[in-house]
Amino acid sequence: MRRVTVAVLVLMGLVAAMTQVIAETRPAVERKGSALRFVQEVERGSRKVPTLPNGLRIPLPSGAVAQALHTERQAASGAPAEAIPTQPEISTYGCPHVFRAQGRPKNVRANQDCGFRQQAEEWVWVNPTDSRNVIVSQNDSKLSGNRTGVDFSLNGGKNFGDAVLPNGRIFLGEDVVPGGEYSFDAFSDPAHTFDSRGNLYYTAIGFDAFQTFNGGLFVWKSNSCLKGSALHTPGDGSCDPFAPPTSATAIPIRTNFDNVALFDDKNFMAADYFESSPYRDNVYVTWTLFDFSCGPDEVDYCESPIVFSRSTDGGVTWSDAMEISGANPEICDFGDLFDPGEKASSCNMSQGSYPLVGPDGTIYVVFNNSNSSVEAAAAGPGIAQQLFVKSSDGGRTWSDPVKVADDFATQPISIPPNDANPNGCPDFRQCLPPNGYRMNDYPSLGIDNETGKLAAFWADFRNGGPCATNEEDLGVAVPVLPCENINNDVFASVSRDGGATWGPARRVDVPGVSAQWQPWGDVGENGKLYVGYYDRRHGNCESTGCNDITLSESRDNGRSWRHHPITTGSMPNLTCEDNPFQCGFLGDYMSIQSWQGQVHMTWADTRGRGLGFPESDVYYAKVRG
Repeated sequence: MRRVTVAVLVLMGLVAAMTQVIAETRPAVERKGSALRFVQEVERGSRKVPTLPNGLRIPLPSGAVAQALHTERQAASGAPAEAIPTQPEISTYGCPHVFRAQGRPKNVRANQDCGFRQQAEEWVWVNPTDSRNVIVSQNDSKLSGNRTGVDFSLNGGKNFGDAVLPNGRIFLGEDVVPGGEYSFDAFSDPAHTFDSRGNLYYTAIGFDAFQTFNGGLFVWKSNSCLKGSALHTPGDGSCDPFAPPTSATAIPIRTNFDNVALFDDKNFMAADYFESSPYRDNVYVTWTLFDFSCGPDEVDYCESPIVFSRSTDGGVTWSDAMEISGANPEICDFGDLFDPGEKASSCNMSQGSYPLVGPDGTIYVVFNNSNSSVEAAAAGPGIAQQLFVKSSDGGRTWSDPVKVADDFATQPISIPPNDANPNGCPDFRQCLPPNGYRMNDYPSLGIDNETGKLAAFWADFRNGGPCATNEEDLGVAVPVLPCENINNDVFASVSRDGGATWGPARRVDVPGVSAQWQPWGDVGENGKLYVGYYDRRHGNCESTGCNDITLSESRDNGRSWRHHPITTGSMPNLTCEDNPFQCGFLGDYMSIQSWQGQVHMTWADTRGRGLGFPESDVYYAKVRG
């Protein structure tokens, strides 16, 4: 077979040897919270990250999870909402701030924290029944620990109000924990969506950061009349007639209390908001399910497939997690490298999925995958891939994965002694110096609701470098500093046949040799492609690490692009010297949505409102599509 080559066998032996060395040099570890323990050890530099035969590292739990572990200091709890006799009048409040410049859209701060706490990893969605109701969510550390927040606007993004997760104490049931309730210290990776009736659904990952590292994936709701101003238990309260919600606990989609070697990560959400769809108002979540039950101590990495769950009753109940990343011997290899019980052709080393629903109810999902074959990496080690699956029956069955494009995941990795970036890039994470923000190549997806045209968006390093390699220490050519350049670029690929085949990866043709990174894209009602991203091509940003936000649009499926500056000024590099509490992380994604001729954008911004040092807040802008 093509997989059984001398090179692969040697590399598999290397991985096994690395695992054995790690096992022999650390004390016995309980299986509790294997994934989060792994993250901590990697972040401290005491754990090596196994390298795959194609030169890629195994997928890692998200940067948001690692950042939550850093910032969490204490658990917080809340109280049930008090009953009120009539429907409340909703208004915005907080600490507004707007950056303005001629010829640029207003940059409106969405989070309403008046202090110096970090907000990042943001998401935006518009209410399909009320386009003036714009919701932004983000990771939020204003409660002396990492939580997630909700920012709601009632006037199309001119002003925002502020809400938070109502309670860290969640009811799981007597069959899960004694007493039925459990307090989670940290929450991360927020995402939200609306159904066709204007109900908001909100998901986040919660975990115990101090004791057992138990965690899970949870969902809250905001009934349509609340406009995202308050979150509560799905199924509680009503709007017609109005009855205030009296319970604020979340509904768990999945927890790891029955198998603590599993860990849920990087969740995104979509609802079927199309009135003519046979699956109208179904709500869907996809995420990565890490399994750390391999190795002699049953605490080492096994796999990280993409999984799926759906609710057909307004978020009250959810289906069991279903693995949807699938298997395909044409594009995926060594799925059995760490667990011989898995298929070799499983596309099970994945991370960063995004779901989208079409007008006929079809669910489309794109995700990043590291199972690319050794043959596919013939151009050099470290080539991953963007993959695509879909379901035409409301998520009951799924297609086999199809490759959208190669992903050149060859950005420099911070590996001692080549961790020369002083600006916060953690060990075994990829960064784009002089920025120390850990980064990734997670894809996004958009659809033209009239024609069914799909477009996928991502960024990679195919035009960057070359970089030095750390082959002596790891046995494979892993890219490290120094690099000739850091020319990271944004790409788009289009499918006109429902995702069966994909066109070439077309570069968003920004001139010059500079970094464009962390993109998010969508397709407008007019068929245009839109993609927003961090951009270092202005002024001396490529050498100093400042960034701008750019929105690019294409009328011809990515063949040519027009570029629109969004930020009113460049955002300074957030370094550990300037701000040791927030350096190293600016989120794993930004977000845009094209809706009714407007493109809504949100991003983490480091300008700090004139504080004298960089500080991360979440900002919003709206431009005509």
